[in-house]
Amino acid sequence: MGDRHSNIAGTRMLVIGASSGIGQALARAAHDRGADVALAARRVDLLSELAAQLDGSAHELDVSDPHMIERVIDEAASRFGQFDAVVFTSAVVPFALIEETDVTTWLHAYAVNAVGASHVLRAALPHLADNAVVLVASSHDVGRPRAGVAAYHASKAALDEILRSWRAEHPELALIRVSVGPTEDTEILRGADRDLLADLYRAWAQEGQIPAEMSAVGDVANAMLSLIAVSRANPTVVSDVVHLAPRTTKSR
Repeated sequence: MGDRHSNIAGTRMLVIGASSGIGQALARAAHDRGADVALAARRVDLLSELAAQLDGSAHELDVSDPHMIERVIDEAASRFGQFDAVVFTSAVVPFALIEETDVTTWLHAYAVNAVGASHVLRAALPHLADNAVVLVASSHDVGRPRAGVAAYHASKAALDEILRSWRAEHPELALIRVSVGPTEDTEILRGADRDLLADLYRAWAQEGQIPAEMSAVGDVANAMLSLIAVSRANPTVVSDVVHLAPRTTKSR
């Protein structure tokens, strides 16, 4: 990884949502590529184990709680001095038909997926190093909603508009919005009702919304890290919006 367009060695990086899925894979890959990582997520037991493996720090964080966000940002900033990169991968995906989605579910989805990400940016802003990169994971399905995940899609659409506003008001920021397509091993289905999922899967298949293959979580993580490296190597441009979609491999 000697090429400056792939090199992230020495990068001081905060990864939010690091206890599983893309966030965990990204934290592991960042460590393997020489970055210094601070990890934040709700499941601090899993996070502490991972942090020990990666010589990083673990910070318990529910991104729906603005006070926890501020505390964690301050803790991680105290450790690093400044951030070279902040990565936000946290998400909540409530599975429910839209007429069965209650107000509490709607509000929680927005609090985590949209407002939480924005408040992370707000809290981190004074601690960003020169040429720092902020990378926020969104959804490849925004504008193409699937049945049964209305609160998720709507909150991710709100996130996209919030990030456009951040770019409009802070054009100096290297802020990258990554829309991620279907990816394996993300725990997105954890806790979902299996009967409902079976019905939804049939509906998605009927609408052609099931890809032939999903992206490998490690490939998604490394692609996201490379976006950080490219941005830091080319400070006068920013990859404002990047789409990471599954690519079907040729059968052997």
